[in-house]
Amino acid sequence: MGLLRLSVYLPPSAIQRLGSAVGMLIYRVTPSRRRAARINIKQAFPEFSKKEIDALNKKSFKSMGISIFETGTAWFEKSSVLKQQCQIEGKKHLDQAIKNNKAVILLTGHFSTLEIGSRLIGFYCDKYNGVFKKAHNPLFNAIMVHYRSNFGDELIDNKNVRGIIRGLKKGHATWFAPDQDFSYQDIVFTPFLGGIASTLTATAKMAKMTKAAVVPFYPVRLDNGKGFKLIILPALENFPSGDIETDSAQVNKVIEDMVYDNPEQYLWLHKRFKTQPDGRSSIYLL
Repeated sequence: MGLLRLSVYLPPSAIQRLGSAVGMLIYRVTPSRRRAARINIKQAFPEFSKKEIDALNKKSFKSMGISIFETGTAWFEKSSVLKQQCQIEGKKHLDQAIKNNKAVILLTGHFSTLEIGSRLIGFYCDKYNGVFKKAHNPLFNAIMVHYRSNFGDELIDNKNVRGIIRGLKKGHATWFAPDQDFSYQDIVFTPFLGGIASTLTATAKMAKMTKAAVVPFYPVRLDNGKGFKLIILPALENFPSGDIETDSAQVNKVIEDMVYDNPEQYLWLHKRFKTQPDGRSSIYLL
């Protein structure tokens, strides 16, 4: 925590250099995660050579290392400083969605810029709630919840569906990233990044219950310490459609497009395809 607090005093370019070094250290000492990332990348980019797969894998670990120090920036930096470091593209899509106190689901993915992005997007929402997944370590979880709670109006456990829906009905734009393997919860299996992924049905169901607009966005770290850019896409059309598999596939496709647009900053090391339909073996066991 002390190191994270001190990282605020480092220039962004130094954070990127230091974080890249830490990321490469993690790459070398965590062979299981390195392997999982390599398998995911190979599936998503079947045309890649081994050299290209390894290059993207290393870049993604470097990006993850940078994100460790950016957590300190997200938690401790002054809002006035962060606003100066942030560019935004497509703000009109968000403004259109939230007018007249309309509920908005801010749909995003698990990029290494997740922590900083979740704070930055709150600057552009009058009412804003975050959603988090409880960390395994109780101490870290308590610290994380404490600082993330400062990002907006309320921080809600991802299992507290009633709390999320309540916030949406009150007109709070709500951050939501469903692109992880949640095992056999309320899921369907749909295409994602070259494979078949267990996909939460929650996005469509919450949108139906609250009449929320689903606005995709993703944060991008700019090169050479030049700050960040929030890219906001148009709200999903004809969503939800009433067909839960079609809607869930649409959510995956939107996040997939984000990843293909910015693959170096995606968290490839997550075992996204661990749960498979019909008892099929996980690709990580093959």
